[in-house]
Amino acid sequence: MGQTYYDTLGVNESASEDEVKSAFRKLAKEHHPDRNKGNKASEEKFKSISEAYDTLSDKRKREEYDTMRKYGAFSGRGAGGGGFPGGGPGGFDFSDMFRQGNSRRGGFQTFRSGGGMGGMNGFEDILSQFFGGGAGQQGDPFARQRQRRPRRGQSLTATLNISFLEMVNGTTRTLQINQTNKKLAVKIPPGIVSGGKIRLAGQGLVGPTGQNNGDLIITVHVMPDQNFERKGNDVHTSVSISFKDAILGSQIEVATLTKKVNLRIPAGTQPGTKMRLKGQGLAVGSTGDLYVTINIDIPTTITDEQRKILEEWG
Repeated sequence: MGQTYYDTLGVNESASEDEVKSAFRKLAKEHHPDRNKGNKASEEKFKSISEAYDTLSDKRKREEYDTMRKYGAFSGRGAGGGGFPGGGPGGFDFSDMFRQGNSRRGGFQTFRSGGGMGGMNGFEDILSQFFGGGAGQQGDPFARQRQRRPRRGQSLTATLNISFLEMVNGTTRTLQINQTNKKLAVKIPPGIVSGGKIRLAGQGLVGPTGQNNGDLIITVHVMPDQNFERKGNDVHTSVSISFKDAILGSQIEVATLTKKVNLRIPAGTQPGTKMRLKGQGLAVGSTGDLYVTINIDIPTTITDEQRKILEEWG
């Protein structure tokens, strides 16, 4: 009897899923075709360990495999007679596995692959009940993998630049994809961060089989704004007031993200003072605030009368 899948991966039959995965990764790295170009032995080894891992990493397949081995029906790659102990399918006895009837009546019926089951075709029928396919799949270690994971087409990338206010409110942009000759309407959600990505599934290149398209991955850049700066969900802005308003106090109009509001400037406000307008920031999940930095305009020239007043005041 040849190697079992456990032998191929070098693990015990009681090996855990993590142990099986670890053994496969180690062997796959060593025998990967990219690292062993032209080495047929490594190529065959890679196929063997891939086939073994495909079965042992899947709980249901592993249980079926162990059951078949228990009854001597399958020993893995390298078994004599095509993997069927006992000199090939013609001499295989399924009586222990597929008896029908009642033991008290002695009415057992046994099925033998060399009997009325059509030779090898009958054996394939029985294997299909266990592994979901014919025995012919055993000759191609990647057959089930290809059926389960068809190759996808290549994904494409693109970039979009949007304004600060488009980021705040969300927007829809039309994007021309040259590789596929498509024009796509891209919906950009409110509050997206600069550098954030949007994935459009299936909008990449077509797969090798004419299906399973790749994706389109769009990177969104938010352009700087001359009035607003984002910090999380909070937004920062600044306003300039006169020297007089800073000393005496005043009320000024401030632009928020959605409207203009009145802001009271207390008397004696100092340069660089930050004032908070609660709930006037970004509304993405939680709502942020708007912080207004007060700048004070200091005149570069004054009249003689203004100078006299300041000197008397000082």
